[in-house]
Amino acid sequence: MAEIYGWVGKILRVDLTNEKIWTEDTMKYAKDYIGGRGIAARIAWNEIGPEVDAFDPENRLMIMTGPLTGTPAPGSGRVEVMGVAPQTYPRSRYTRSGMGGWFGPELKFAGFDGIVIQGKAEKPVYIWICDGEADIVSAEKLWGLGYYDTIAKLRKEIGDEKVQIAAIGPAGEKLSRIASIQTGSESAAGQGGFGGVMGSKNLKAIAVRGHGGIAIARPKEFLKVCKNPMLREMCWPINPEKAHPARSDYPRALPWSCSFACQAWDGARFWISPVQTMQHCSGYNTRTVEEHLQVRHVSNQMGVNEWEMPYGIIPWIIMMANEGGYRKEIEEWLGVEVPKYEGKIEYLSDVPKYSGEFAATLIKKIANREGEIGDALAEGACYAAEKLFNGAGKKFLYRIYAAYPYTGGYTGHWDDHWMHAAAKYPGWLVSALMWATDTRDPADDTLHQYIDNISLWPEWGGGPISREKALEVGRIVYGDEGAVDNQQDYVRGKAIAAKWHQDRAMIVNSLPVCDWFYPRLFSWYTKGYGDITLEAQLFATCTGIDIDYKELDKIGERIFNVERAIEVRYGRTREWDEGIVKTYYWTGRPDMQGEHVLDVEKFLQLLDYYYELRGWDKATGIPTRQKLEELGLKDVADELERMGKLPG
Repeated sequence: MAEIYGWVGKILRVDLTNEKIWTEDTMKYAKDYIGGRGIAARIAWNEIGPEVDAFDPENRLMIMTGPLTGTPAPGSGRVEVMGVAPQTYPRSRYTRSGMGGWFGPELKFAGFDGIVIQGKAEKPVYIWICDGEADIVSAEKLWGLGYYDTIAKLRKEIGDEKVQIAAIGPAGEKLSRIASIQTGSESAAGQGGFGGVMGSKNLKAIAVRGHGGIAIARPKEFLKVCKNPMLREMCWPINPEKAHPARSDYPRALPWSCSFACQAWDGARFWISPVQTMQHCSGYNTRTVEEHLQVRHVSNQMGVNEWEMPYGIIPWIIMMANEGGYRKEIEEWLGVEVPKYEGKIEYLSDVPKYSGEFAATLIKKIANREGEIGDALAEGACYAAEKLFNGAGKKFLYRIYAAYPYTGGYTGHWDDHWMHAAAKYPGWLVSALMWATDTRDPADDTLHQYIDNISLWPEWGGGPISREKALEVGRIVYGDEGAVDNQQDYVRGKAIAAKWHQDRAMIVNSLPVCDWFYPRLFSWYTKGYGDITLEAQLFATCTGIDIDYKELDKIGERIFNVERAIEVRYGRTREWDEGIVKTYYWTGRPDMQGEHVLDVEKFLQLLDYYYELRGWDKATGIPTRQKLEELGLKDVADELERMGKLPG
């Protein structure tokens, strides 16, 4: 048997209903799907039918690493979390989340490339994984505990402070659709509500300890790529001129590994500006930094989605109290005053500051499903609006949720219509294309790639890249300068950019590495073109599989089409895609610059370009047999044809 490099060769399978544990060969998937999001998509196509609900025991909870996880590759401390997600509205559907920290590397050191969990335990349990072995252990003494209390007690029970744990809090136990899976001090898989999936399986935690290693095919070449100056630009928002020192707070800290760390983001921004912090990641808009930290602690302890709360539910509740006329009912339930304002909230910046007591109390009542309002809000705002206030709150959702009511459940993000004005017009046309064709909020792992890169030149965000260099990079990367030109709007280049970044996101999430760092279209060091081949260089030198970046992107296209086919099984069509952007959110008000609304007629032509680039049927938005077979997905085409969903 040939030696495996990068991967460790096994996927752990756990059936909680039958208390069965076995392993599956990673390599039967790896060639075509790499790891992470790719392997999970293939397993989902094979094993999760469209009839499976998020809380159905037949749902698979998949936590997957990739070939770069646990290596010195910068930004590689990631795992992807996939399955049928309860947060997605109006019905649960397959999608993904992700988290950083040390859980993924530890899983690799323990001998597994991923975990696939099905079934439901009779009583609360946790999964204990150590050096190639796994067991299902009673967690009845842990049930009801907050996240921080859970990891403290579990580490004491196991007797090892270095064990890495992914766990849920009360929100997950009570099957909240906005419950997160937490790991480390602050890392979490927040979007999707996968904490509720763990709760539905009576799975409190997964604990991992490993002492193994990861073989690298060409170590010297691999480390040389890892030390590429462009991969040291990861901390440019803090200090663009200097590389950030490697983290040293872990006994086996990897040289050149991510020192920025998502959980450190807020701390870094505290150093810059408390105001910035409160309007950014986990941006509870509290009055003081101290209150912000208090609320974040409560949020993590309860195990709720720290994106949905400050950017979705809290603004919605404040709107309902002020503009909706339900202040009395809300305050009687909450026991705390809801902040007041005059006029109308259109954008996140309009939301008034609130007390830490208000936010913390709200989070606790939602996590514990207290009262009719708390029980409804635990479903997320889009579901809650169906149950509360006689449906009066639905009109406010159109300001906050970019895809409501089609693929709703996720607040607007990096699209210049609710929060983050980074995607200024016409950049948000690329955002709109991604929202129209994704399974959830695309910003967390796809849109960042585009917006962060174009913000490095003056006409977009004031960065060091000249217009001349930027257009040159547009031609090099996309073959069309219109992709990055802010003077061209509804042009083919915007569709090229959307497809390119979606396909590359599949690779980023399958290796997996952080989308804040990859791909490097622009560079502070060169003041121009970065290097979009870095992912392929890392993959090749790590695994010994010599494919170039174009071949790697083709794998990304394959993965994206598998995910689209899963969506087609749910009934997704072009009508659905169009519906996402024919809403008040995109067409009923100007963007945050106050200048542009989406031109539906022109956008539909842009969508035509997009489908054409994808090789999908323009009338239905469904991949054609020719495209699927070109990507090695004949079996997928056959299944769609059997279901009567393949275009003629």
